[in-house]
Amino acid sequence: AAVPARLLGGRLRCAGRVELLFAGTWGSVCAEGWDLAAAQVLCRQLGCGRPRLIPAPCGPTAASASPAVLRQVQCTGRELALEHCTLQPGHPASCPTDR
Repeated sequence: AAVPARLLGGRLRCAGRVELLFAGTWGSVCAEGWDLAAAQVLCRQLGCGRPRLIPAPCGPTAASASPAVLRQVQCTGRELALEHCTLQPGHPASCPTDR
């Protein structure tokens, strides 16, 4: 199933906080495993070229935003869209801290 994605709050179309549409609800990504590979897939999906900044897995902007819809993500970086990655929906019991 397709997983629509959007970036909110940035000054440009390809900047901002990542939100995904899961089970009919837009929510933030507060996920373990969100890394350069996942960001590459997201940027490819949105037609935004190469990622310049990788957001923290659950930084203050994600934690204070809409409810988290994704608790874990694993991408190789070669997927065409996030639905081809391994996604675990849900809200983490404790959001991972910035490492």
